[in-house]
Amino acid sequence: MNAAAAKQKLRDRVIVAASSLAAAKAEVALTHKRQDLLIKMAEKKEAAVARFVESWSKKEMAKINKALKPKRRKRR
Repeated sequence: MNAAAAKQKLRDRVIVAASSLAAAKAEVALTHKRQDLLIKMAEKKEAAVARFVESWSKKEMAKINKALKPKRRKRR
C-alpha cells in the first residue's frame, strides 16, 4: 500500500468518525431537550394536582361543616 492510499484511508476514517460524533452530539442535545421538557411537565402536573387537592379539600370541609351544623326546624 502506498502512502497516498494510506493517507486517503485515514481521511475516510476521520470523516466517518466525525459524522458519527456529530450524530451522537445531536442525539445528546435532543435527549437533553426532552429531559428538560419532561421536568417542566412534571412540575406543571405537580402544581395542578396541588391546586386540585386544595380545591377539593375546601369543598369537602364545607360539606363536613354543613353536616355538623344543627339543622333548623321548619315552623308551621
